[in-house]
Amino acid sequence: MSSSPASPMRSLFLVEGLMKLAGGLMFMVSPQTPLSVAVAAPIPPSALLLTRLLGTQTFTLGISMLLASANTPTAVSSRRIVYWTVFARDATLVTALTLQLWLGDNTGALGFSPTGLRSWLAELMPFCLGHLWVLLAKPHWF
Repeated sequence: MSSSPASPMRSLFLVEGLMKLAGGLMFMVSPQTPLSVAVAAPIPPSALLLTRLLGTQTFTLGISMLLASANTPTAVSSRRIVYWTVFARDATLVTALTLQLWLGDNTGALGFSPTGLRSWLAELMPFCLGHLWVLLAKPHWF
């Protein structure tokens, strides 16, 4: 169970939850900030909207992670499903980005360059692989 001293799950949920809140808020309030490394100027309005929408997902997943970090029986029992949900969202994004890079027309997909798509993929992969490792190799942490 996560309340045991050997489990880092509460700390993982707190740290990643705060990171998701901050990142999601930035994506919603100032989408041009993260897009500036992935999209050449001028940034298309469709890319700004897509980034804001992605920010809402990230922000709400951060709230879920923070709620699951509480030391209550209900929060502790919800951690596994919250972690699977976060992993599923990140894995879906990784899959979509990979397919776009391999099969898509990358000359101007919402203004994203192939380098920008690869940067986004590189940012997501450590989280995605880390979640998968915890879910499959460390289930006793839950």
